[in-house]
Amino acid sequence: MADAYRSLAREYHADRSANILSNHKELERQRLESTSSFRTGIETSFGELFVAMSRDLVLKLEDVLTTDKRIALMWKDAYPEFRDSYIEEAISDELLNTNLMEGVRSTRKETKAAVEAIYGARKGSATPRFGEFARLYKELVNSADTDSRTDRTKMPKDLADIRRVYDAIALDGVPDADKPDGELFRKGSVEIEGPRGVEHAGVSGEVNIGAMLMQMLGLVFSREIPHIPAVIMSHFLFEYIHPFYDGNGRTGRYLLSLYLNEDLSLPVVLSLSRVMAEHRSEYYQAFREAQDKLNCGELTQFVITFLGFIQEAQDDFMKAFGRQLEERTQISPLCESIGRERGLTGPATRILESVFREAVLGTRKGVGLGDLSQELGRSKQSVRIHVGELLEKGLAVYTKRRPLMITVSHAALGRFYAQG
Repeated sequence: MADAYRSLAREYHADRSANILSNHKELERQRLESTSSFRTGIETSFGELFVAMSRDLVLKLEDVLTTDKRIALMWKDAYPEFRDSYIEEAISDELLNTNLMEGVRSTRKETKAAVEAIYGARKGSATPRFGEFARLYKELVNSADTDSRTDRTKMPKDLADIRRVYDAIALDGVPDADKPDGELFRKGSVEIEGPRGVEHAGVSGEVNIGAMLMQMLGLVFSREIPHIPAVIMSHFLFEYIHPFYDGNGRTGRYLLSLYLNEDLSLPVVLSLSRVMAEHRSEYYQAFREAQDKLNCGELTQFVITFLGFIQEAQDDFMKAFGRQLEERTQISPLCESIGRERGLTGPATRILESVFREAVLGTRKGVGLGDLSQELGRSKQSVRIHVGELLEKGLAVYTKRRPLMITVSHAALGRFYAQG
C-alpha cells in the first residue's frame, strides 16, 4: 500500500537536504498546479486555499458516499419510534456538544428539556433556554422529511442569510458586550487564544469579512469542486474569517450540517457535533495545522480529518440501527406469547406491540390514543376498550390521563430484557 499522504509542512520537516526551501517551494507549486487539485482562488495570510484529491481522500470520500446510500435505506426501513427517538436524542446531543465546544455551560437535562419543549410546544408557551437553537434543528429535520426548506433552513446564499442563522443559533447566549456592532458582523478585531497564546486573528474590518464570506458562499455552491470537500473547506474558511466576536463555532457547525445535508443523510449530519466534541483535540489540531504557513493554504489533510469524523458518525448510526433491528425482531413474538398467555384480543395484542416498540425503540414518552387509532384503523372509542384490557391485566400503565397516553408496564418490559 502507498504511504499515507503527507502535508506540505510534514514534507518540509522531513527534508534533510541543503535545498529544503527550494524543494518546499517546488512541491507547493506541483500540488497547487496538479490536475488532481482543486484551487479555490481564495487568498489567505498563508496562501491560496486548495485541496488535492489524494488517494486517502478519494477512498474516504467514496466510502462516505457509498455508506450513506445504505444508511438512507436503513433510515427509510426504521420504525417511526426509532426515527423519532434517534432524532430527538441527536438534536439534544447536538446542542450539548456544540455548547461544550464553544465553552457555553449547559447540562444534558437542559438540552433534553429544550428539545422536548419544542416538540411538544403549545401556542403562547415560553421558549426554554436553548429552545430557539432546538427549534432551528427541528425545522431542519422537518425540511428533510418533507423535502421543502423553510426560510430559516434554506442554504444561506447571501450575507443577510448568514446573519439570520447566527441570530437563531447563537445571539441569545452571547453577552451584550460581544454582540455584533457592525451592520451585520463585527467591526472590531478578534483574536483566538490557545494554550500558547494567540493562535489566530480573524479577518479585520466588516467590509473584508463580508467579501470573504461571499467567497465562502461561492465555494459552497461551486460546480467546479466536489461538493463535500468544498463544504468542509468552507467550514475552515468560516472559522478563519471569524465574523462574530462570539458564537462562531455554533454557527459554523450548524452551517456545516446544513450544507452537508444536501449530500448526506440527516441522522449522520445530526451526529457530527457529538463526534467532533469527542475528538476535540483532533478537531482543533486540524485547524492549527491548516493554518501553518508551511502548508501554504493546502486543506487536503483538513478534509481527510473531517471525512473521518463523518465516517465515525456513520458507523455510530449503523450500530444503533443494528441494535434496534435486533430488538424489534424480538418484540412481535414476545407480544404474541403474552397475548396467548393472558387471553388478549387481537387488537389488544397489536396495541401491546405498539407500546413495546415505543418503550424499547422510542422516546419512552408513551403512545397516544390518536396514534393507536390510526395504526389499528379503529375508532378511538374502540381502541380505548382494548387499552383497558392492557391496563386491567397490568401490561400497560398511564403516562398521561389527558390526553390519554400509555406505555408498557415495568413487569412486561422486564420480560423483554430478561430474554437477553
